[in-house]
This record gives sequence, structure tokens and C-alpha cells, in this order.
Amino acid sequence: MKKNVLLVIGGTGGHIYPGIALAQKLTEIHRDISMNIIVDKRPLASQILREKGFLVHRITSAPLPRKKFWNIIQFILRIIKGFIQSVILLRKIKPSVIVAFGAYISVPVVLAAQLMNIPVILHEQNYFPGLANKFLTFAANRIAVSFRDSEKYFPEDKMVFTGNPIREEIFKIDRKKGLDYFGFEDERITVLIFGGSLGSESINQSILGILPYLEGFRDRIQIIHICGDKDTDRIVAEYRKEGLKARIYKYLKNMEYAYSVADVIIARAGATTVAELIALNIPSILIPYPEASSQHQIFNIKELSKIGGAIYYSESILSGEGLAIRLIPLLKDAGLRKQMASKMEALKDDSVKPVDKLAEVTGEFI
Repeated sequence: MKKNVLLVIGGTGGHIYPGIALAQKLTEIHRDISMNIIVDKRPLASQILREKGFLVHRITSAPLPRKKFWNIIQFILRIIKGFIQSVILLRKIKPSVIVAFGAYISVPVVLAAQLMNIPVILHEQNYFPGLANKFLTFAANRIAVSFRDSEKYFPEDKMVFTGNPIREEIFKIDRKKGLDYFGFEDERITVLIFGGSLGSESINQSILGILPYLEGFRDRIQIIHICGDKDTDRIVAEYRKEGLKARIYKYLKNMEYAYSVADVIIARAGATTVAELIALNIPSILIPYPEASSQHQIFNIKELSKIGGAIYYSESILSGEGLAIRLIPLLKDAGLRKQMASKMEALKDDSVKPVDKLAEVTGEFI
């Protein structure tokens, strides 16, 4: 009889792909398990997970409101509803263990697991713990962290350092396959731009502002820009107007192809993005999302920017001109790019992969 393992993840790429990495590793190690995944209401997450062949479930939940009293009442009602749904689901699938990746969707599930005496592993991807994981610490059997300095925020007897699981796909596509996929040239420098799985309006605007500064690089660069749903037509038109070779996407599922050709990356500083950049040795300009809880994206790149593996650029001063000042030296100097890439080696631990570490911790309860 197969045992069930339940993962609880948020609907952004930063949660989806570490969850997929763990799920794939667990099914590779334990042939007698069935993977179930609870995800929030965002349809893209469910679509990606179902395409990967996982059993996907949805429950009601809500992020903690910060303002109106009525919103707090709605929050409590949704948590209660999600708790009841979770109890029903857990009774049905009877998981041996639950691994929750810290999104607000985790709260009713983990509370139900506590009631039903089901082991729980919390995974904290960011340097600074999110509200859900801080609240749920009491209910966890283990708390896995991605940054060693995050250990101080959790009880010592529950804490284990694993790192952030990285999808194996990003290592499997070589540069030639990536160039063929995008119709790009090997001689050109490839700049990859993305603002998280939903895109970023502020990054998009700064990119439109930088395009005139790239006039002298028209024949030397090629760009992949993952821009989200807003202003796509305008962005495409501006690239054409400036005569730049670019591929524009609202969302790119096959990020491994983009990573395989990227020489420089401009992106947010989510924990998964940072982990992937370090694993792949890609120099970057990182613009932390200013409204992330406790400004955790700034902490995520603290070590990376300190050693010179990435350039930290605050959104408070973000502009096309400012971005040009930071990007153009990287475009001009291959040696500088190589130097930044080499500095990331200091942050690696190649002895055990993060996904293997987290799978080992999870396996203790299967």
C-alpha cells in the first residue's frame, strides 16, 4: 500500500519549483509513495503542477490583513473554513508527513495536522522568516532553513540547515540547446530580465528607460524579457523601435532554457532566484521587491552582494539611467562577469544538494 506525502506551497514560482524539486526527489527515492500538493488559488500554479503529474488540492485561506477590522473578520472566517477543509482532506489522504513551504496557505493545513498528530516540516526559503512560519513554529517537528544565519530565528532543537531545493532541469540544458530554442547567436551577450513569476511593472519601466542607452550594443546583445501580463504590447513595440534583438514573454515555463544562455540577469531577489543564480554562477543585478514581508529579499542577497557575486540595486532609486550605469560595465567587460561568477563559488556546498538534504529530513517521517 502506497504512503502519502503532502506538500503545501504558495502559487509563485519561488514556491512552486522548490516544491516540484522535492516531490521529484522523494518519488525517485521512495517508490512506494504518492505525492499530494496543496496550492493556493492562482491557476498557473495548479496548471504547472498538474502538467508535472501531481495530485493537486485547493483549500481556502488568506494572508494576514494589516488594516480594516472587517478584513480581519474575513481572514478569521477563511482560516476556519480552510481548517475544516484541511481536516477533511487529511482524513482522506492520511499523509505520513506534511512539508509546508511557508505561504499563508500553510496555516490552516498545519493547524489541522497539529490536531491530528501528523508530522510537519516547515521549510523557510528566505533569510528572514515569513509570518506563516514564525506563527507555525510551535506545530513543527522540523524547521528547514535555506540560509545558515536564519538558524537564530528558530528553536535549536527543531532547526536543520538544508538550503533551498533547486529543480534539476536547470542543469540539463546546455547553451547550444538554449540558443537554438530562442533563435539566438552564440557571439552575442544574452541579458535575461524577469520580475518574479508575475512580472514587475517597476522593472519593466526601468527596462524601457534603459533601452536608449543600449544603442551602441544593438549588434552585441540579445535579450530575454519575462514581463508579466501588463504592457506586453508596449514593451514589444519599444524593443522593435530601438532595433534590439529580444524575445518577450508574459511567462516562461521553460526557465532552464533562459538560464542556459544568460550571461547577465536583471531580476528580483526571491530566495529561489538567488539560490539558482548561485548554483549556475550567473552574475546579476538584483532589485529586491520593497513590499516583501520584513523586506526579506534584501536579506536574501546580503551575502551574495557582499562578496561581489551580484549588484544590489534598491528600487527606491530605480531608473533607466541608474540601471544603465550598472549594466553597461557588465556588457563591456567579460572579465568582470567572469570575476563575479567565480566569487559565487564561496557560497556553495557541493557535498550534498539542498534537495537531497530536505528529502533526507522528510524521509525520516515516511
